Amino acid sequence: MNNIFIVSYDCSRLGNYFLRCNKDIQSFLSTYFAKTTIRCTHNNCDRNILHSELSSCEDNYVVTIYAHGKDDKIIDNSENDLINIDDARSSYNNAIVYSTSCYSANQLGIEMHKYGCKFFFGYSEKSYVCMSSKDIFIELDNFALKKIFLNNTIDGQKIYEETNTFFENKLEEMRDINPLVAPLIMHNKESFKIYHNQMIYPS
Repeated sequence: MNNIFIVSYDCSRLGNYFLRCNKDIQSFLSTYFAKTTIRCTHNNCDRNILHSELSSCEDNYVVTIYAHGKDDKIIDNSENDLINIDDARSSYNNAIVYSTSCYSANQLGIEMHKYGCKFFFGYSEKSYVCMSSKDIFIELDNFALKKIFLNNTIDGQKIYEETNTFFENKLEEMRDINPLVAPLIMHNKESFKIYHNQMIYPS
């Protein structure tokens, strides 16, 4: 990937969780893809900045967002639109969009996929985080994205199957470590969706 946009914000409810997700993927990229250009900085990318940066990209770029969401938009830490339905229909052709935002795989994800987004990952329900086990939730939230980077071609079904298996393995581990946290992983496992090549996973 030539250009990667990583957007994240502070959150009063989740502390530094979004920043930790951001740093985790940046560490991964610095290890495997040292020449990749990473754009946007934590807490400093609103809708206008993002779209200004996107205007120079035509293909082979990734937009990764750690923020809150609704059915039809992803919002910044001031609850301003970062991506909305109108943007989905005009600004993300050939993009890989990866968001851990709650509900982003609903109307927004459907519209982005319909109007030319190459690949979309999001959650159709509220995505949960347990702060006492946040390292595991960061692993889960970033797993599919790392798989995208490590493969020359994107296979939506394969990424879905590998991600689902990873969730299942972490779920089994957590049942032994902390049975009270395991249901949160199960919920997230059943909530993530992938849109690719006019297909939805799980179908």
